[in-house]
Amino acid sequence: MDKRLRIVQIMTSTGSVMGEVERHTFDLCSALAKKHEVHLLADKSYAATCPKNIIFHAIDFRQSQWNPWLYWQIAQLINHLQPQLIHAQSARATYLVSKMKWFFQHVIFVATVHCYPNNKAYLLMDGVITINTSLAVDVSIEKKQVIYRCSKWPATLTPHEKKDMRQTLLAGAERPLIIAVGRLVPDSGFDVLLRACVDVDATLLIVGSGAERKRLAKLTIALGLQERVLWLGQRHDLGQLLQAVDLCVISSISDEFPSIMTDALQVGCPVISTDKGGVSDWLSDALLCPANNVEALHTLLCDTLRRLPLLRKNYLPIFLRAQQELTLATMTQRTQDFYSALLDQRR
Repeated sequence: MDKRLRIVQIMTSTGSVMGEVERHTFDLCSALAKKHEVHLLADKSYAATCPKNIIFHAIDFRQSQWNPWLYWQIAQLINHLQPQLIHAQSARATYLVSKMKWFFQHVIFVATVHCYPNNKAYLLMDGVITINTSLAVDVSIEKKQVIYRCSKWPATLTPHEKKDMRQTLLAGAERPLIIAVGRLVPDSGFDVLLRACVDVDATLLIVGSGAERKRLAKLTIALGLQERVLWLGQRHDLGQLLQAVDLCVISSISDEFPSIMTDALQVGCPVISTDKGGVSDWLSDALLCPANNVEALHTLLCDTLRRLPLLRKNYLPIFLRAQQELTLATMTQRTQDFYSALLDQRR
């Protein structure tokens, strides 16, 4: 795509939460802005964290979707900016812009499906992007494309740096290091993971924060795991941690495409997971177990730790594929190609 476009992205999250959708939106917008004029309509709470190369427009998305003032604000901005393309980054954003599509028939409307699409507004879009193949099956629209969510690759640690990080985390102990990352909320399944770690000879690192922190800490003590579970809170060196550990475990009950899987595969860290969403696009059945099942996750953990050296060799094709497909550059290029195809069909 050689032509410079004016693109409006819409993110309706509130409260400055930085989850999967918010991180993806910022990464994609910033990458697109290297070539195009990108405007982001988002809640004012995200103004401080928005990348500087994106033109930010604050809208109070705490307003009800039944509030006509919210629609008027969005429509006024679209009319003023006159973009060639509008991209909605959530079910709610898609619903809102679907009500205005008929007023801006010269504009291409795109939506990304980040979770199960129970919203008929997706059917009114000119094109739909899904973050995994199972979601694509559930979207009954002809012009759709699977584009995996990706992020920037971290700096590579030297062997000496990895060793130092492991020694710091393990405090001299000789155990496998397991990492789990996510918000401390029920859907992350950390209570199931903690129970599954009983009698597993490994140290578990939990990265993240959330409302369940105190309850999970009490559960850790009740299970006798306080010496083998480290609560690291929010970290800015996740890419480095993933290079220092032996295994990444995803215990999610509902996540459609966990960004931690992408982050881990990018740096060559083996992953096992509950069988939810798009993880099966990348992981074989032998690396998966049913969600919300303590016994199944415990068995998968024990079996995986026993065969870690062999597992790393078997993972090489997955790591090589990740190096080609799970990059910010690939995600951005595929998004631009999808935009281009939709614009060409309109002409």
